[in-house]
Amino acid sequence: MNPFSKFSEVQLFTVGLIFMLINFTVTYLFGFQLDSIFHYGYIGENDPLLKTVLITLKSYLIAIAVLFVLGKIFNRKTRLIDIINTVIIAQIPVLLLILIGEIPFVEQAIMTTAELSKSKTPEIPASDLIILCFFAFFALITVAHGFTLLYNGFKTATNTKDVKKIILFAFTVIITIMISQFLV
Repeated sequence: MNPFSKFSEVQLFTVGLIFMLINFTVTYLFGFQLDSIFHYGYIGENDPLLKTVLITLKSYLIAIAVLFVLGKIFNRKTRLIDIINTVIIAQIPVLLLILIGEIPFVEQAIMTTAELSKSKTPEIPASDLIILCFFAFFALITVAHGFTLLYNGFKTATNTKDVKKIILFAFTVIITIMISQFLV
């Protein structure tokens, strides 16, 4: 489903803003911040909510600015609201990872595996490995869905169909994700 061709920009923007507020709250409560699109980092123990919100907003703004410039290069009729919607809507599925990762038995499996992997001959319980494999598979699908939303939104906003432009878009997104983590 491509929500960018099914809903108005006002509807997408409204839903995106609601989920952005949910993102601020949920990630802060669980000790995370969005330091790049599709990437969450840990916050400091005493970091205030405002700092986390500002870092998250910077990561959104970096992605929006880069994709808007790329969109204008691809098609001078690209609208800022369409790029904003693309970025904020694409982050919605990734928020599920934070929520799933905080389920007690998933969190415990992640912590146990991380701790045991430090030893020279780790004996990780099979149940933890199974949970971790399911979580990793879910994470892969969730991030892929987020990237698909980002691509569909960008494609709709810019009317891009050329394979070279699509490859340039993918490359730009990956570079933006990496650079954004250092800038915020």
